[in-house]
Amino acid sequence: MTEQQRLEAIERMALLYTPAEECFDRVTRLAARLFSAPIATFTVVGERNVWFKSRFGTELSEVTRDDGFSSVVIRSAGPLVVQDALADPRFARCGLVVNAPYARFYAGIAIRSPEGARVGALGVIDNQPRTIADQELTFLRDLASIVEDELHRRQLAQVHGDMIRELGEARRRSMVDPLTSVWNRAGLDTILTRELDAAGMRGSELSVAMVDLDHFKGVNDRFGHAVGDTVLCEVARRLRVAARPVDSVARYGGEEFVVVLPGCGARDVQRVAQRLRGRIADAPVVVGQSLQLDVTASIGIATAEPGEPASVLLTRADVALYDAKRNGRDQVVIAQPSMRAPGPR
Repeated sequence: MTEQQRLEAIERMALLYTPAEECFDRVTRLAARLFSAPIATFTVVGERNVWFKSRFGTELSEVTRDDGFSSVVIRSAGPLVVQDALADPRFARCGLVVNAPYARFYAGIAIRSPEGARVGALGVIDNQPRTIADQELTFLRDLASIVEDELHRRQLAQVHGDMIRELGEARRRSMVDPLTSVWNRAGLDTILTRELDAAGMRGSELSVAMVDLDHFKGVNDRFGHAVGDTVLCEVARRLRVAARPVDSVARYGGEEFVVVLPGCGARDVQRVAQRLRGRIADAPVVVGQSLQLDVTASIGIATAEPGEPASVLLTRADVALYDAKRNGRDQVVIAQPSMRAPGPR
């Protein structure tokens, strides 16, 4: 298979410069646990850069092809094991080794698309040199098979998948929030406008959920912004878990998120919103070895009216969110057409 065919396979599956997905995050969390490694990643090797489609234990979202291990993995016949990267001339100067996370050990295996293209790698990283047993390599192969099976099974709704692919790599790259790995404000604007157009053409319903974390300023003030960032990342992950494959999760700004809900109308929004709210509050957010933070969210829901622009739909959801805050927080309010403009929160 040629390099062009490999890149085309990546684009068909919308893997490059797209938000993180829980189905892959489960695998990287499990890989880190099985290998007792601080970092595990599922990376996608693009033409020039490597995109961290799923990451555990690192905040990196992208490196150049020369700065990581994945571009070598996809050319390897089997698993790649690097016991000490500083002693290996292929990697001693690469960015992942000489800069954070200061990788010393790496074990990775190529991930193939349903057509057989080597699209990326599943790998574990340690910042200490180490060896690996044959049984652990079997575990790594099994985990890679799970990722590949997911690539075979998962199929985004046709409109949603085509829409993301049509954006192109360059635009998608600028539309993903690097901290939380969900769409950013620009991504939301584009996705929501296209989903509204698609809903209008199909005659289907569409709703948005505006999600705001309760008392989040107190988290930053008391524990610092690094802890606050951890909370935001975990909330984004929980929203992805609660969302359907056709839904889009975006970071609207600060501690606010928006979930776009195609095919979801007035009859379903309360149930869907309560699922989102419940998932966020389901368990404390664990930070480090001992800190556990209870997190709740207020949610405003609005269902699009015929011909309603995205800005008006979001404003109505924001008004409902304001009322949820004013009425006691940790609750859901459904927007009505007559709702007044929002006040300060």
